[in-house]
Amino acid sequence: MERLVDVGDGSLWTEDTGGDLPPVVFLHPGVGDARIWDPVWERLGGRHRLIRYDVRGFGRSAPPAGRFSRLDDLRRLLDRLDVGPALFAGCSMGGGTALDLALAEPGRVRGLVLACPGISGAPPAHEPGAEPDSPDPDVFVEQGVARWARSGRDPLVVDLLRSAVRFWLNWGEAYLADDGDAWSRLEEVATPSVLLLGELERPSFVPACVEAARRIPGCRLVRVPGADHFLPLRAPEAVAEALLRQAKETR
Repeated sequence: MERLVDVGDGSLWTEDTGGDLPPVVFLHPGVGDARIWDPVWERLGGRHRLIRYDVRGFGRSAPPAGRFSRLDDLRRLLDRLDVGPALFAGCSMGGGTALDLALAEPGRVRGLVLACPGISGAPPAHEPGAEPDSPDPDVFVEQGVARWARSGRDPLVVDLLRSAVRFWLNWGEAYLADDGDAWSRLEEVATPSVLLLGELERPSFVPACVEAARRIPGCRLVRVPGADHFLPLRAPEAVAEALLRQAKETR
């Protein structure tokens, strides 16, 4: 069922299949919205209670009224939906939020599937000669395709980038609260974890992901052929397989 969920000073578009099956919560990247999980969602239907949502200002969620915390919004959403300990799948920005939750409230998180996570407190990824983000939405989208969609252009990827541009050009970093410094605490992550990294990931993003997989205790690093930053779209089978394996191992 789709609905808007009140998180105190805002509302989030949310889809929740409901029921008594073990829950899986999907967290989208900063280069898209919850639709990036469509092909994974289809593969897990009927096996788990599936929950996904759009962060404020992305996709179908309301714009932010001011500075907000993605971690606090996630906590409130889980409380509103009465979600107990769950398996979390997070891509990029969403992976960072999942890690922040696992460190803040480990009892909520049974397992983590991190797809090219953007980790709070990680060193900034710099590329020599990279041009700054354009204030023109169309140019911004094309920059996003060149940087993050190295597996190829397709209509959904472009549409996801347009959804993201809405947030970054209207609100951006100024509206995002600091949710922690997971980078300095990766050795404290006690949740069973797997980190998926596409072989066509943006080069500057790779070192932090590889180091995170090394530092998170027991984390498996899985390199995914042919996948870029839009990993749930490019390799849904690999993501679904990782989730099902995590679910089995964390019963």
